[in-house]
Amino acid sequence: MRLTIIANPIAGRGRAYRSLQRYVRQWPHPDWQFELLPTRGPNHAGILARELLAHPPDLLAVCGGDGTMNEIATAVPEPPFPVALLPAGTANVLAKELGLPLNPVRALKIALKGNARKIDLGLLGPGLRRRFLFVAGIGFDAYVVSQVRPALKSKLGIIAYAVAILEFFQKYHFPEFQVSAGGRTFMAISCLVCNSKRYGGGLLFCPSADMHDGFLDILILNKRSRLALAGFLLLAWLQQPMKGDWIHRLQSKDLRIEGAEGVLVQVDGELAGGLPLDISLTPSAFPLIIP
Repeated sequence: MRLTIIANPIAGRGRAYRSLQRYVRQWPHPDWQFELLPTRGPNHAGILARELLAHPPDLLAVCGGDGTMNEIATAVPEPPFPVALLPAGTANVLAKELGLPLNPVRALKIALKGNARKIDLGLLGPGLRRRFLFVAGIGFDAYVVSQVRPALKSKLGIIAYAVAILEFFQKYHFPEFQVSAGGRTFMAISCLVCNSKRYGGGLLFCPSADMHDGFLDILILNKRSRLALAGFLLLAWLQQPMKGDWIHRLQSKDLRIEGAEGVLVQVDGELAGGLPLDISLTPSAFPLIIP
């Protein structure tokens, strides 16, 4: 059996990569031959994954954060091999959604047991062709992602996002955009298109989202109020999704978002451009190892 490990050596300040290196030096799985491929920069994980298509392994393990997994899913959205996540990032949203241990060595031991299930995969188009595993965000959360300082993230981890949120409340101007989905049209100041229940830091935004149901769960906010948004975020952190006439939740397989320049878009915690934007779903596309 052949195992390929693509690893981001700087994710999570490098601790997971060093732990994985120590483990593979005394490789205890004689039935598995392995190769360890470290990435050298942005988008390199996707390049390495595409190169595997010429001679597919029996299993691809990805040691990195949500951004590294997003690169893999974007480059090889329907791979001929199962993919396992070995968490090494800052937020590790996907690992928490799947119920994976956050220790990469423990996650690797689970991966070698080979319990794969195909999950739905989101798609941004028409020009971007970016995939997402758990969320696409338009508006305030993408702005927060844009404000996170890499040096602060390296030192403080998830706290860097809290700092960016505080800066958001001081600076953000709430530009409006239009969301068309399910035969309806909404004006919005923020929109989350969710393929999973949770978001960074354990926030619960879309309690009905399911990575296997063939639908995207859409959350639309259309109230320009810092106080209301702060309350919304607090309740999400407390696992109590807020309701109100300015909060809309619906399901759809596709949607269209249009708006002015300057409205940012992020996927799986990484910036992905701006508007206009089409979002759709490829059901049961990505074979992911789960516990």
